[in-house]
Amino acid sequence: MVDIDKAFGHWHLDVSQVRDRVYRAATPRERERWHALWLLARGMSAAQVAQALGRDAYTIGEWIARFQEQGPAGLAFEQTGGPPPLSTRRSSLS
Repeated sequence: MVDIDKAFGHWHLDVSQVRDRVYRAATPRERERWHALWLLARGMSAAQVAQALGRDAYTIGEWIARFQEQGPAGLAFEQTGGPPPLSTRRSSLS
Protein backbone atom coordinates (compact mmCIF):
# COMPACT_ATOMS: atom_id res chain seq x y z
CA MET A 1 0.00 0.00 0.00
CA VAL A 2 1.16 3.50 -0.86
CA ASP A 3 1.51 6.14 1.82
CA ILE A 4 0.55 9.02 -0.44
CA ASP A 5 0.61 11.53 2.42
CA LYS A 6 4.26 10.66 3.02
CA ALA A 7 5.02 11.20 -0.67
CA PHE A 8 3.23 14.56 -0.58
CA GLY A 9 5.26 15.56 2.46
CA HIS A 10 8.50 14.59 0.76
CA TRP A 11 7.65 16.97 -2.11
CA HIS A 12 6.28 19.68 0.23
CA LEU A 13 2.68 19.35 -0.98
CA ASP A 14 -0.60 18.98 0.85
CA VAL A 15 -3.96 17.71 -0.39
CA SER A 16 -5.28 21.20 -1.16
CA GLN A 17 -2.22 21.96 -3.30
CA VAL A 18 -2.70 18.68 -5.17
CA ARG A 19 -6.34 19.59 -5.78
CA ASP A 20 -5.23 22.97 -7.17
CA ARG A 21 -2.86 21.19 -9.53
CA VAL A 22 -5.75 19.10 -10.84
CA TYR A 23 -7.32 22.34 -12.08
CA ARG A 24 -4.10 24.05 -13.21
CA ALA A 25 -2.53 21.15 -15.11
CA ALA A 26 -1.17 22.01 -18.54
CA THR A 27 -2.75 19.05 -20.35
CA PRO A 28 -5.69 16.71 -19.84
CA ARG A 29 -3.26 13.81 -19.29
CA GLU A 30 -1.42 15.67 -16.56
CA ARG A 31 -4.75 16.68 -15.02
CA GLU A 32 -5.77 13.00 -14.90
CA ARG A 33 -2.54 12.07 -13.09
CA TRP A 34 -3.03 14.76 -10.45
CA HIS A 35 -6.65 13.67 -10.10
CA ALA A 36 -5.48 10.12 -9.43
CA LEU A 37 -3.19 11.32 -6.64
CA TRP A 38 -5.97 13.44 -5.15
CA LEU A 39 -8.33 10.42 -5.14
CA LEU A 40 -5.64 8.35 -3.42
CA ALA A 41 -5.29 11.06 -0.79
CA ARG A 42 -9.06 10.93 -0.26
CA GLY A 43 -8.74 7.27 0.75
CA MET A 44 -9.32 5.36 -2.46
CA SER A 45 -7.08 2.41 -3.29
CA ALA A 46 -5.08 2.34 -6.52
CA ALA A 47 -7.52 -0.27 -7.87
CA GLN A 48 -10.49 1.98 -7.06
CA VAL A 49 -8.78 4.97 -8.67
CA ALA A 50 -8.07 2.89 -11.78
CA GLN A 51 -11.71 1.88 -12.01
CA ALA A 52 -12.95 5.45 -11.43
CA LEU A 53 -10.67 6.84 -14.16
CA GLY A 54 -11.10 3.96 -16.60
CA ARG A 55 -7.42 3.07 -16.40
CA ASP A 56 -5.47 -0.08 -15.66
CA ALA A 57 -4.29 -0.43 -12.06
CA TYR A 58 -0.75 -0.92 -13.40
CA THR A 59 -0.91 2.56 -14.99
CA ILE A 60 -1.96 4.14 -11.70
CA GLY A 61 0.93 2.34 -10.00
CA GLU A 62 3.35 3.77 -12.57
CA TRP A 63 2.07 7.29 -11.95
CA ILE A 64 2.48 6.82 -8.19
CA ALA A 65 6.02 5.48 -8.59
CA ARG A 66 7.02 8.36 -10.89
CA PHE A 67 5.59 10.88 -8.44
CA GLN A 68 7.44 9.29 -5.52
CA GLU A 69 10.74 9.34 -7.44
CA GLN A 70 10.50 12.59 -9.40
CA GLY A 71 7.84 14.63 -7.65
CA PRO A 72 5.54 16.89 -9.65
CA ALA A 73 7.86 16.72 -12.66
CA GLY A 74 7.15 13.00 -12.90
CA LEU A 75 3.51 13.71 -13.72
CA ALA A 76 4.21 16.00 -16.67
CA PHE A 77 2.95 14.73 -20.00
CA GLU A 78 5.43 14.32 -22.83
CA GLN A 79 4.33 13.57 -26.39
CA THR A 80 5.91 10.24 -27.34
CA GLY A 81 4.46 9.43 -30.74
CA GLY A 82 2.23 10.52 -33.55
CA PRO A 83 2.49 13.75 -35.47
CA PRO A 84 3.95 16.80 -33.77
CA PRO A 85 1.54 19.32 -32.27
CA LEU A 86 0.07 21.76 -34.79
CA SER A 87 2.07 24.65 -33.34
CA THR A 88 5.38 23.01 -34.36
CA ARG A 89 4.46 21.85 -37.87
CA ARG A 90 5.90 23.73 -40.81
CA SER A 91 3.40 25.46 -43.01
CA SER A 92 2.93 23.81 -46.42
CA LEU A 93 2.10 27.23 -47.90
CA SER A 94 5.74 28.36 -47.84
